[in-house]
Amino acid sequence: MSFNEEDGEIAGDKQMDAGEKEEPSWVAWVEKNSKPIKRCRPKVERELTPWQKPGPMKKKDWKHFFEWALEKAMPKEPRLVEIPVPCKEKILPCARKKRQVEMEELMEHMEKLSTPNPRKVTPKREYFRPVYPYSPVIVWGKPPKHDKGRPFPGPFMPCCFPNKDLEDDYWAALRFPIRPAALKARPTARIISLAKPHIMPPNPPHCPIPEKPVAPMDEPPPKRKKFTPRGWRLHQIRLIYLSKPVSRPEFEYFYM
Repeated sequence: MSFNEEDGEIAGDKQMDAGEKEEPSWVAWVEKNSKPIKRCRPKVERELTPWQKPGPMKKKDWKHFFEWALEKAMPKEPRLVEIPVPCKEKILPCARKKRQVEMEELMEHMEKLSTPNPRKVTPKREYFRPVYPYSPVIVWGKPPKHDKGRPFPGPFMPCCFPNKDLEDDYWAALRFPIRPAALKARPTARIISLAKPHIMPPNPPHCPIPEKPVAPMDEPPPKRKKFTPRGWRLHQIRLIYLSKPVSRPEFEYFYM
């Protein structure tokens, strides 16, 4: 009988238990893979610089270090910038005197520079729709058909005629050009209806025309002997006056 350090059990008891009951197949896999992995990491030796030593520095080393620090570790002094000597000769540009600007001119120039530039505004494009004086509606429900060739340029007409005979001859010999396409065209029922003269009012009328109301002053008097024609007109004037609303300008001026 021996003691197993890893399991902390007695080896004899373990053999007796194994003889009685077999362990499952995954027990060996768990015992193998449950242990931590031991990674081999080689030790890297530290390389020391000339100023690093394994032991404490001696007085000689400290003296050498301070001599080095006084020379290398101190801040660098800034380089002196050489100021150029002003030109003494009048020919050179550096010897010229500075331009003296008046205060008013300087303020005007400053105001000009401080004023912002005007905003660039692009003009809006305006679209002018062409106007076609002749635009007949050929088919109901569809937009009108614009004819760009009309109106045709008018014929030449003299400013005056010496006599009536020459004027009659001019109008008798006048001919208007006809389009070649118009000679081959077949007019539709709509074109024929448009070519007919427009009758106003239409005959027969599509709705009864009401009679024109008679003005109060032109209305004839009724057939009775109580009023004369003049008296009837005066009576109509009185009715028009009484039908108007009451106006009291003096009362409204003083009391309203």
